[in-house]
Amino acid sequence: MATRLSGKVSEIKAFPPTPSESREDELAWLRAELARETALRKRYETQIRQFSASLPVVIWMADADRRVRFVSDSWYTITGTSPEQLESWVFTMHEEDRLIVPGEIHAAAERRARFAIEYRILKADGTTAWVLNVGAPKFDEHGRYDGYVGAVIDVSERRAATETLQSLETRLSLALDGTRVGVWDWDITSGDVWLSDSALAIQGYAVGEVQGHAAGFADYVHSDDREEHHRRITACLKGEQPMVNLEHRLRCKDGGWVWVAERGRVVERDANGRALRMIGTRTDMTEQRERDDRLRWLAAHDVLTELPNRGRFQELLLAAMRETDARGGRMALMLADLDHFKAVNDGFGHDAGDALLRRAARRLRDAFTVGSVARLGGDEFAIIVSDADRHGEDVMMLAAQAVHAGTMGGEDVTESTASVGVAFYPDHAGNAADLVKAADVALYAAKQAGRACARLYEPRR
Repeated sequence: MATRLSGKVSEIKAFPPTPSESREDELAWLRAELARETALRKRYETQIRQFSASLPVVIWMADADRRVRFVSDSWYTITGTSPEQLESWVFTMHEEDRLIVPGEIHAAAERRARFAIEYRILKADGTTAWVLNVGAPKFDEHGRYDGYVGAVIDVSERRAATETLQSLETRLSLALDGTRVGVWDWDITSGDVWLSDSALAIQGYAVGEVQGHAAGFADYVHSDDREEHHRRITACLKGEQPMVNLEHRLRCKDGGWVWVAERGRVVERDANGRALRMIGTRTDMTEQRERDDRLRWLAAHDVLTELPNRGRFQELLLAAMRETDARGGRMALMLADLDHFKAVNDGFGHDAGDALLRRAARRLRDAFTVGSVARLGGDEFAIIVSDADRHGEDVMMLAAQAVHAGTMGGEDVTESTASVGVAFYPDHAGNAADLVKAADVALYAAKQAGRACARLYEPRR
């Protein structure tokens, strides 16, 4: 691209022939007109320079032949060069950008298209600056293409800030790698949501696979958690809560669910207090939840038989009694002891005894789908039948099923039996402790009767 070094606006004006009395008069008129035109042009250029000097950008103009006809003085301030050095503006570019940028500008000019290109320039002191060069085609009063007008903006500070932010994001990403902690940034005005790589990885996604907009985020939240999630987020946006702090489930790429702990707060509001931006973290809580669930399960269940333990039995019993009080009618409690269990342990070993307990637990659980079965300890089991009236006289028939508690032995399998005691609430007791005592008295009666049988509690007269 050829350039004009002066940086002045040049224009050729054609004057129509003017009648005059002599050749000398005509020449004098032309000289006066040219002087006036030159003065106007200088005044115009001065005004443009004064105007452009007040702007934080470089103004430039080029003609239809790509020759630079004007560049504001800001260019020399940015580059540290002089007007005499403007002729080859391409050589102010960084050598790497010099191979690409001129071609892109020329291609845009061929299409009469706008362009906006960022590249590096080399200053006179040897340092580098980033600039944004934007240009648009201009046309004369007849609509004919007349070159380009544009602006060059020093974007070094913005680029430095962007690179710093990217560096911080990279450091944060490296710090979070392997921790199962992700970061999200929500532009509330636009709805755009940025998710760190680790945040996406929690759900099994890669970059670009999840819609980065708040409008689609609710689709990933479990339906059972969606209402509470929305309520907490809304409260934080309104300033009713200082931050979001909740656990919920998110749908994974494979269709499964992952528990996450969501923490976030509004970091920017407008003059009216409207939330503009929220930043938060997301932590994978699946393993922790599984551990917690396991601990809760262990606290309420017997590990060997996987039945509710004595503590959980007490909770189930009280719940069944409250249900009976509310509904009316009665409930049944059965206590079952395996017959001759000590002989099994002594004769075949504890492994055989454990196997018998597991078989008895399975048989009781299968037989009493209408009730709750628990292991109270040792070889003692409890069965709660909440709606005993619905089964009528069949309650004792159900109890008889508990008599055939399980099997024992290896190749020679033999049947193991149990003694069972039955008591009704509220017929035989008015509270949980007395009901257990009544069932225990009935159990003792079954053992006295020769074992392998069920007995109903009979109050003493």
